[in-house]
Amino acid sequence: MNEQPEAGVALPQAGGLLSQYSPAQLLRFLIPSLIGVMLFLVPMEINGKSNILIAFLIDYINDVVKPLMVPVTVGVATIPSLLTVLVTFSSLKNNPNRFVQLFNPGMGWTIVRVIGAVLMVMTYWKIGPEWVWHRNTGGVMLYDVGPVVLAIYFLSAVLLPLLTDYGLMEFVGSLVSRGFEKLFGLPGRAAVDCLASWLAASSVGIILTTQQYRQGFYTSREACVIATNFSIVSIAYSYLLLKLIGMEHVFLPWYGAVAVTGLVCALIVPKLPPLRGKPNAYDPIVGKQLRTDRREGEGLVALGLRRAIERADTAPSILTQLRHGVHVSLDIAISVYPAMMVIGCLGLSLVEFTPLFKYLSMPLVPYMELLQLPEAEKAAPALLAGMVDSIMPSILGASIQSEVTRFVMVGVAVNQIIFFTEAAILLIRADIGLKPLDLLMIYVVRVLVSLPILALFGHLIVG
Repeated sequence: MNEQPEAGVALPQAGGLLSQYSPAQLLRFLIPSLIGVMLFLVPMEINGKSNILIAFLIDYINDVVKPLMVPVTVGVATIPSLLTVLVTFSSLKNNPNRFVQLFNPGMGWTIVRVIGAVLMVMTYWKIGPEWVWHRNTGGVMLYDVGPVVLAIYFLSAVLLPLLTDYGLMEFVGSLVSRGFEKLFGLPGRAAVDCLASWLAASSVGIILTTQQYRQGFYTSREACVIATNFSIVSIAYSYLLLKLIGMEHVFLPWYGAVAVTGLVCALIVPKLPPLRGKPNAYDPIVGKQLRTDRREGEGLVALGLRRAIERADTAPSILTQLRHGVHVSLDIAISVYPAMMVIGCLGLSLVEFTPLFKYLSMPLVPYMELLQLPEAEKAAPALLAGMVDSIMPSILGASIQSEVTRFVMVGVAVNQIIFFTEAAILLIRADIGLKPLDLLMIYVVRVLVSLPILALFGHLIVG
């Protein structure tokens, strides 16, 4: 789609642009979009802490219900799993009600939910073998990961339509379309996905990208590229990872290095397998929604505003949006929690109780030594453990003496994007065209590309 304005055509004045639309149309675009921007994209300071508003809301909810968060986590993993068994093995599976169908995911996901629920109960009551409920295996999922992401899933699914359904993505996408298409080969609206991830959470970006694919705004390849190259963990979580290894004093230059590395990865990784081979096909259910509608002589601002107004005019009612958001958040929570528990328990137990990751990481050791990273033999297994969860390199690498190595390890953990306790499960569940083997390959490529770039920055900044 050619979005470049014709030569010699000046952009219309703002007054002329706005006069084409009624106040009601403009407000229907502006009010929800501005609320969405304030929630997801604008950093602010509250009680001496700087973060975005949605992060403060998530923290507030987590603080209020903190005494109940662990039992709630157990409930979210177990009760829906019991209902899944009931629906799957009864005539209820033929009920077309979409709420009932949440508990009819197919036999494969039913098994995953049941196993995840059993592991959750074993961890909570410390029943069975220690490798399941140990504090560094199942305990990490139950006490550290599970309670944190519950509020993220719910608020993101319910509030993200403020960014997506009232014209903001159409407006921003039109303005930056030329740059994003030339640089990354992606629609301009992907810039909003990127910001939502960086400022909120990687799961927010993945959910947002999935919704856009389902609505026909991305092809399968575009959705796969965006989700695996721009859905980075949030700035706040990145700071937490750096703080765990005692290097928060270099946060700004470190995060700058992470950002540059992420941009380089976004340029290189989509040109390699498996992303290179993903089909440029839209969701067959809805087809393509963003059509070539550029009018002769229409500037980018005028085009973006018109698309935004048209999108806002067709947006569902607030009540419909709320029902849909609740449905999406339930679907994510009851699917991801058990799967997260299965992968987390197994993966972290392999890290904690076996030498497997030490053996798997052996090829990384000479690579890291070539990059002059000290303590490579100790750092490589901790770095590879990030495949299980992005927090693991910080936990396992806190005792490493070299600041350069720690700098690089946590930078790679942030840039890898693919970790199997959360992001990978969301991506597989999203059904946008990514399989587990694809995610493993993307993880390896991103690690190999990130390491030399971050090593260079590490030597320059703290070396």
